[in-house]
Amino acid sequence: MRRSVLLGLLLIVPAWTQVRVAVLPIKNLDGNMQLLRYSYAIADSLRQLLQQHAEHGTRFTVIPADSMEQALAEFNLDPTSPQFESDLWRGIAKLHCNYAITGSFEITGGRMVLNLYVYDVSTKVADPTHAARNLFKAPERIFEVLPVAVKKLVPALK
Repeated sequence: MRRSVLLGLLLIVPAWTQVRVAVLPIKNLDGNMQLLRYSYAIADSLRQLLQQHAEHGTRFTVIPADSMEQALAEFNLDPTSPQFESDLWRGIAKLHCNYAITGSFEITGGRMVLNLYVYDVSTKVADPTHAARNLFKAPERIFEVLPVAVKKLVPALK
């Protein structure tokens, strides 16, 4: 009996200690509203790659998109509101996330420039060492750089 209880505790403890990660939509710095679709498409692809990572489920866990949307919907987020950023952080904190991944993109010279960062939710500061900066590709091929971005971002999820 004692042995099975100890084994049960050993299986439960890693779930308590797992790092929880939220992947947020990527900011469109270009101003072209037609490019807004990339904000969510890049975030969804990044979330999927992180969920397929070898350390997902053991070292970290990514919050599913529907859980994120449900928590954020409670705050009636309006991207044009000056309170948008603070409400966004409150929603992430409600999900008990340790880290949030987001970034920005814009089109320069016909190529998309993508920057992605891991933010510590408690301090709202990005990890300066493990960031995926200045990833260039044609907009329709930007998803090809995401595996490189994941390799750069995962070490920040400690």
